[in-house]
Amino acid sequence: MNILIIGGTRFVGRYTALALHEAGHQVAVFTRGRHPIDLPRDVQHIQGDRTNDVDLQAAAAARSWDVVWDNMSYTGAHARAAVRIFGERCGLFIHTSTLAVYSVCEGIVSPYREDDFQRGRPLEELRDRYPYDYGIKRREGEQVLQEAHAAHGFPFVCVRLPAVLGPRDYSLRAWSYWRRILEDGRLILPDGGIEMHRPVYSGDVVSALLAIIQRGDKLAGRAYNLGSREIVSLRRLVEASAEILRAPVEVLDIPRSALEAAGIDPEQLSPYTTWGNHLHSIARAQHELDFQPTPLESWLGPTIEWHLEQRRDAEPPGWELRADEAKLAERWTAFLRQLG
Repeated sequence: MNILIIGGTRFVGRYTALALHEAGHQVAVFTRGRHPIDLPRDVQHIQGDRTNDVDLQAAAAARSWDVVWDNMSYTGAHARAAVRIFGERCGLFIHTSTLAVYSVCEGIVSPYREDDFQRGRPLEELRDRYPYDYGIKRREGEQVLQEAHAAHGFPFVCVRLPAVLGPRDYSLRAWSYWRRILEDGRLILPDGGIEMHRPVYSGDVVSALLAIIQRGDKLAGRAYNLGSREIVSLRRLVEASAEILRAPVEVLDIPRSALEAAGIDPEQLSPYTTWGNHLHSIARAQHELDFQPTPLESWLGPTIEWHLEQRRDAEPPGWELRADEAKLAERWTAFLRQLG
């Protein structure tokens, strides 16, 4: 097959390009060229900007594409461009989405199932407020694709992702916890890190994408939640990480309100802190794609090891708060001692 990946040189896109190449497909990646193209020579690189219609049209015209995977679509405008440009130029269009399309709605409850997308009411009144704006815009993009499929059979399939973890994770969000454990073993978790998570391993995303490509356009119009087999609290994820690192960890349970009063943004301090439990069902992917997530204990260690080798000195999001964290930790500890 001729397969185009829009965004494919850094994390999941790179691993997917490699897997497709190894399976014998003719693969091309469309990127801005801002990062090294660490892929086999016969993987074509098409340079261009996803937001530039001329560049996107050139990519669409480069070959007759059996599959296009758009890993860089974030708004309704992006989706409309995809429909307009690739509508007659691909056999299957895979769209990467997010679980935020559920959490920005009222009228549905966790665990989210794919059909809940149609039941929830987007909180439009919160459009310009973080973190709602991101999810509302991503939801608009999905809606565009669904309408195009209903109107003229646009052959799209959607994968909805939680936090993706694995080697080469350039976001450094998980590294923010691991580096704090390594530095001084003291880590603040807003509200104790009790909210539950179902992240997804990058290798499992690749497997799901290959399964979708294998099944082809008979899946058109479908959406799939992906995630880990396990559901774990943020606190347990931190504790499991400390066990792998063989480092002691002191978790300070500080209320979100106390952090905000100290001028510390909880999400900057703890990137995986959420405003409640936003879990999702992966039953459809398990049933229709034979999706079998890798056990957490199999991938967490290698992921941490890669970060230790490749990111040890990298400063993760919120690292500039370290001095403020230390001061608050001391005050909080002293306060607890006084309570006795």
